[in-house]
Amino acid sequence: MSDNAPNAAAATDGMAAAEPLDPQTRAALADLMASRANVYRLLSRCFRGEVDAALARELAGDFAFASDDAALTAHLDALRAAVADADEAALELLAVTFDRVFFGMGPLTARHAFPYESVYTSDRGIMMQDAYAQVARAYREQHLAKDASFTEPEDHVAVELAFMATLADRARTFLEAGDAAGDEAADETVRQSLAFAQAHLLNWVDRFCADLDAAASSDGAAGFYPSLARFTDAFVREDVALLEDMLD
Repeated sequence: MSDNAPNAAAATDGMAAAEPLDPQTRAALADLMASRANVYRLLSRCFRGEVDAALARELAGDFAFASDDAALTAHLDALRAAVADADEAALELLAVTFDRVFFGMGPLTARHAFPYESVYTSDRGIMMQDAYAQVARAYREQHLAKDASFTEPEDHVAVELAFMATLADRARTFLEAGDAAGDEAADETVRQSLAFAQAHLLNWVDRFCADLDAAASSDGAAGFYPSLARFTDAFVREDVALLEDMLD
């Protein structure tokens, strides 16, 4: 996302108390925000377009991720293993699956998982409904805009995940300022992240991921997209719980 945000945020109670954070706590929180941003950014890329050789190498490489949730880690391991030795033919198969599942190309009887919040939250199950307007407003309030080169609407899952990555990056930057003002700005940014996830991601991503899992498991691309669905659903839920605990 394009970030034109100001360098300050309103002070709140919560993660940043009246006293500045100690340097060790601040550094640990900054590392956590960086890790969250990396995962959200990677997931956004996976949903933004077809798997190419560069993405396959990134996934199969040394991608740092730690979690106490064994199931979550297992889903990521399966995702990475699915492209560890992907050759041109395997990438072509993944591209066919991408077009069929997300854009409805292929047999009319094939299962789909359309990656738009409006499809899952509007009464008629169609695009460009209330969720589209709501997330677009949320981006504007943060002085952000969708990457103009990505022509899908603002409530596409890739854009919502990119928004979460950008907010996590901002929180890290605020924490790295090393002062009380930065701590307070980071606290507010984390609150905004949690509010967006609760109002939007949790409203539909579980159902979308269930549809993706079912649709992608029906063909020869077994592995990558089913694992992507399971990891995305589990990670979003774990991240929301983490932010809730942090701000409690």
